[in-house]
Amino acid sequence: MAVAISLGATFVARAFAGDVEKTRDILVEAIGHHGYSLVDIFQPCVTFNKVNTFQWFREHTYYTDHDASDRMLALEKSLEGYDSGKFPLGIIYHSEGGQSFEENLSVYRDDSEPLWKRRHDPDKLKALVESKRKL
Repeated sequence: MAVAISLGATFVARAFAGDVEKTRDILVEAIGHHGYSLVDIFQPCVTFNKVNTFQWFREHTYYTDHDASDRMLALEKSLEGYDSGKFPLGIIYHSEGGQSFEENLSVYRDDSEPLWKRRHDPDKLKALVESKRKL
C-alpha cells in the first residue's frame, strides 16, 4: 500500500474478508473512484494457514478513523501493523482531482469513445503499419 501511495494511487484501502459488509462498501467506493484504486484484502487461507485465521485477523486489525486525504499520514498508516501487530482497515488514502489512466492516453484526447466501439479506417491503419516498418 505504501508503494501505491508513493507512486500516485489516489484511492488506497484495506479490508478484511471476514467483514463482508464493510469489504463490500470499500469495494463500491474503489470502483466508483475516478483514478487508480488499490484495495488490499486480508483473507485467511483456511486450508493451509492455521496461524493467521479469521480469529487472528479479528484480533490484529482495527478500523482506522483518520484524515484519509493526508498523504503523509496515509503512508504511516500503510506501514502500521508490522511493528505494532495491529493493522488498520478502511480507506487509508483518498485524493480527488487526478486523471484516470485513459485520460493520460493520446488516443482519448480527441475522442472519448472506447477503442472497441470506434470505426476503424483501413487506410489509416495500413499507413500506420507501413510507417512502423520503415523504422
